[in-house]
Amino acid sequence: MLRAALDNVVEGVCLVLMVTLTLDLMLGVFSRYVLFSTFTWYDEIARICFVWVVFLGAAVGVRRHTHFRLHLLVDAMPVRAQQAIAVLGHLVVIGFAAALVQQGWTFVELGRFQQTPVMGLPKSWVYLAMPAGGALIVLFSLRPLGRALRALVR
Repeated sequence: MLRAALDNVVEGVCLVLMVTLTLDLMLGVFSRYVLFSTFTWYDEIARICFVWVVFLGAAVGVRRHTHFRLHLLVDAMPVRAQQAIAVLGHLVVIGFAAALVQQGWTFVELGRFQQTPVMGLPKSWVYLAMPAGGALIVLFSLRPLGRALRALVR
C-alpha cells in the first residue's frame, strides 16, 4: 500500500509539473506575442520544471518497465541467457541510478551557494532532482531485480 502511494505521488508530481510547464510556456508566448513584453521569470520556471520532469519521469519509466530494451536481440537467446541479461540490466540501471544519487548530491551541495538569476531561488532545489530521481530509480528497480534473480536461480 505504501509503495502504491509512492507511485501515485511521483506520477502526480510529474503531472503537476507538466501542467505547470505547459501553462508557464503558454504565458511566456502570450506575453511575448500579445503583450509585446516578455515575463522575465517564465523561462526559469520552465527550466526548473523540465529538470524535475526528466528525473522523476525516468523513475516512473523504470517503475512501469517502459525504458528502451533490445527485445529482438534478447528474445533470440536461450531462456537462461534472457534471465541473466534481465538481472544484469537491472544491476546496470541500479548502478547508474546510484551514480546519479552520488553525483547529484555533490551538485546539491554546490547549489547551496548559487541562486537562479531572475527569481533568486537556491539552485540546490533544482539540483535536488538528480539524487531524488536516482533514489527513486533504485527503489523502483529493487522489486524487478528480486523477481529476475528468483527466475535465474530456479
